[in-house]
Amino acid sequence: MASKYHDDWQSSKKTVLQRNAYMFDNELMSDVSFTCGKSSRIFHAHKYVLATSSAVFYAMFYGDLAQKESTIRITDAEEESFEEFLRFLYTDNCKITAESAIGVMYLAKKYLISPLAEKCCKVLEASIKPDNVFVVLEQAIHFDEKMLEAKCWNIVSVETLECINSEAFCNIGSHTLNALLKNEMLEITEVHLFTAVLKWVDNECARQGTNVEDDIGARRRVLGDNVYEIRFLEFSQEDFAKYVPPIGILTETEIISIFRAFNGVDVAGLKWKDQGKRRPRTIGFSRFELAGVTGSWGYSGNKDALTLVVNKAVRFHGVRLFGNADGSQYEVKFTIKDKDNVTGTNTSEQDNDGLWGYDVMLPKPISLLPNEEFTIIAAIKGPNSHSGTNGKTTVKVDDIVVTFKDAPSGLSPNGTSTISGQFYKLFLSSV
Repeated sequence: MASKYHDDWQSSKKTVLQRNAYMFDNELMSDVSFTCGKSSRIFHAHKYVLATSSAVFYAMFYGDLAQKESTIRITDAEEESFEEFLRFLYTDNCKITAESAIGVMYLAKKYLISPLAEKCCKVLEASIKPDNVFVVLEQAIHFDEKMLEAKCWNIVSVETLECINSEAFCNIGSHTLNALLKNEMLEITEVHLFTAVLKWVDNECARQGTNVEDDIGARRRVLGDNVYEIRFLEFSQEDFAKYVPPIGILTETEIISIFRAFNGVDVAGLKWKDQGKRRPRTIGFSRFELAGVTGSWGYSGNKDALTLVVNKAVRFHGVRLFGNADGSQYEVKFTIKDKDNVTGTNTSEQDNDGLWGYDVMLPKPISLLPNEEFTIIAAIKGPNSHSGTNGKTTVKVDDIVVTFKDAPSGLSPNGTSTISGQFYKLFLSSV
């Protein structure tokens, strides 16, 4: 797509950006060129533009060991990805799709173009679905993109069966499989998880050219120590007998030991422990000092709102709202992040702290990312309730730190603020 030189092209370009865009993949004044992978296409470029965008390119062209070749082959990039990568360096813009984002992000990371890497992450975040989540997760781990990784794990936790039934699941690395098996928050039975793991094992054996029918120990070798993360003691004895012994991933001694454990025998040295069902450990905490919960709080149909920030990726399960000591009913529409909401009628009951209120829980927990502000809103109808005073600006529970802020102007007309009002407790779990 190299442009031909024509006289006085500069006068038609009114800005630096327009002039730079004209020079994109233009042989005019080009002093370096690139080819990608097995493609024969030549990209024309300008060392000055590349070096002012990337410390890596600066070292390549102007450092002590500067390359002298006029054409450089980028063996680890596809033509389409490199074109958009180069376009960004010239125009501050490019066309990134869900399909191309991983390839472009690889180049952005390789050549230290952080704004482009951030752009790719946003595209990937918006495109995460159960059928591609493991593809994105592997790249997030590889590129150390913690927020993107947290979003992926949240999808896996909430829609586990759909995720592990995807074709992409069979191509994950052993380290990702290990993290999955250690995950406490999977919405799936152990038997369904085991059948998916077996599918992964057989796919990996086939990739290595091993016939599992001829080599009975192949599955165990491929699975490695991940076998100890499978919660066999959460199977029924019937399911264990049906699915596990025939496939050769456990020795006869291990099978007998697990059957003995099923029947209450304490087996010395057994590496499979009764870890219990996978479920998140939900943390509930108050944002008020108990002595500060007094008075009454009236409702006239207006909303109470509060803004929160967390220090690490968590899952948000719901809130406890104040009620009154008469056991009254309250109609509530609870909203978080402008989309997830719960509507229903709730009865005020006394909790273990001696305070009256009621829980409003989301049907499915949602993911909250570090340093992301989000606002919770409750539109309540009912009699006056208790309320909180002397609210805390931050609360730390384990390694989770929640910071409270007043909601944006106009979102809390009923009066809830950082120091007073509604939202007695919050319920979170770690990702």
